[in-house]
Amino acid sequence: MILTPHLRIISCDDTLYDAIRMGNNTLARVMGVNVPKKWTEFRDTFTPSYHRWKAHPPLRDWWVYLIIHVQDNMLIGSCGYKGEPDANGMVEIGYEVIPSYRERGLGTETAKGLLDHAFQHPSVRKVIAHTMAEENASGHILEKLGFAQTEDVNDPDEGLLWRWEISRR
Repeated sequence: MILTPHLRIISCDDTLYDAIRMGNNTLARVMGVNVPKKWTEFRDTFTPSYHRWKAHPPLRDWWVYLIIHVQDNMLIGSCGYKGEPDANGMVEIGYEVIPSYRERGLGTETAKGLLDHAFQHPSVRKVIAHTMAEENASGHILEKLGFAQTEDVNDPDEGLLWRWEISRR
């Protein structure tokens, strides 16, 4: 678990993956939190994530997390890493916060929690992220945390993206 001033960022395990598949009521009961109807825009990624996580135990720290707003005891999104650090010590982060909790600094707090957690591991030397190739909230979050936009990437599924990086200080 990653703890920040306003959030509990909880790593998915077998129980949570099963609860996600069974629906919001089950997830709420299992986690003991409030679960809004549309807490994620990426529901279709959880099953492939689970299969990869299950088949490759080293990924267990490096995959999907759920974001709980502590004060409201509310599931407000998901975040995580796109696999364990590569041979060069690089890991990629991603995050989402539901619209009703945006513009409160919680996206920044989530990304900082992931960044700090990654850099606690000695093998991690660089953290990257990708955003749409336009000025947006995610880019502002990454800039605020010290990431630099390094290149344009043409993703076959997403189109043109901006790559952001920060190295261990």
